[in-house]
Amino acid sequence: MLNYVWLALIVIGVFVAVAYDVNDFWQDTYRNGQTLEVMLTLGRPVSIGTEVPCTVRVSRKRFEDFYGFTGLSGDTLIFQGTFRSSGSGIGVLVLTVSEEAPGIWKEMAEVQGGTTSSLEGKATFARPEETGGNFVVGFVADPIKFVKLNRITNQGAIRHARIAVEIAIGLIGIMALWLGLMKIAEQSGLVGKIAMGLRPVMTRLFPDVPAEHPAMGAMIMNIAANVLGLANAATPLGLKAMEELNSLNKKVGTATDAMCTFLVINTSNVQLIPATVIAIRAASGSANPAEILGAVIVATSIATIVGVTTVKLLAKLPGYRKQLEEE
Repeated sequence: MLNYVWLALIVIGVFVAVAYDVNDFWQDTYRNGQTLEVMLTLGRPVSIGTEVPCTVRVSRKRFEDFYGFTGLSGDTLIFQGTFRSSGSGIGVLVLTVSEEAPGIWKEMAEVQGGTTSSLEGKATFARPEETGGNFVVGFVADPIKFVKLNRITNQGAIRHARIAVEIAIGLIGIMALWLGLMKIAEQSGLVGKIAMGLRPVMTRLFPDVPAEHPAMGAMIMNIAANVLGLANAATPLGLKAMEELNSLNKKVGTATDAMCTFLVINTSNVQLIPATVIAIRAASGSANPAEILGAVIVATSIATIVGVTTVKLLAKLPGYRKQLEEE
C-alpha cells in the first residue's frame, strides 16, 4: 500500500512540475533567446580560445525590467566570471552566481549545471574587444527549460536514488560483518543463554501460555534475536510464535492478551546491539557509528515498559473483559 502512496505522490509531483514549467514557458519567465545589455570589464587583453577573468555590471532597473519583477537592492548588480573569445566580437561568458544573486539567475544556473554556482551564455560585443577596458555587451543565457521538472527528476528522485544505492552498497559489507558475528553468537549458545534468562520474565508476562508450549520457546527466541539485533532471524521466529499462540486461541481471528502483549514487545523490543542502525551510520560516513548505543538501549527499554504497561492496563478494562467473557 505504501508503494502506491509513494507512486501517487511522485505522479502528482511530476504533473504539478510540468504545469509550472508550461506556465514559465508561456510567460517567458527566463527570457530564452533575449539579450540583456551588461557592462563587461576584462581583467586583461583577450585572445581567441583563452579564458580571461572579468567583471559584469548591470543596472538594477534594467535587470528588473528585463525579467519583469522588482525588489532587488542597490543600483548596480555586480558579478564575477570568465570570458572566452570566439572571435568576431563574440564569446562565451560564464558568470559566478553567488547566494546574493537574484533568485531567477540561481534557478537558471541550477538547471544549466546542476548547481547554483555558474550561469553560461553568449556575449556579443557592441564595440571591438581589442581596445581593452570596459565594453557594452549583449548577454544571452543558454536556453532554460523544464526547471521544476528537472528539480523533481534529476535533482530529486534520481539524486536520492543514487544516494540510496551508495548507502545500500556500503551497507552490505557492514551488515555481513554484524550478521556473521551474531551467527557466531547464535551457534555458540549465547542466544540460548539469553533465552533461558528471559524465561522467568516471560512466564509472568504470558500467564495464559504454558511454560513448555512451543509458543513460549518461539517468543523467547524471537525476543533474544531482537535483543542482539538479529532482525532477519527474528522475523520467522515471530511468525512462528504468532502461529503457535493462535493454536491456543479459543476464538480464531480475535487477538488474545498474549498475542497483543507479544506484538507490543516485538515492536518495541529492547536492543543491546542495534546492528542495522550502526551499519547505516557507518555507511553514511559517521565518525562514531556506535555512539548511539546508550541512547538506543534507554529508548527501547522505555518503549517496551510503556508498551507492556499499556497493553496490560487495557486488558483489565471492564468493557474488554466483558467482551471476552461473552465470546
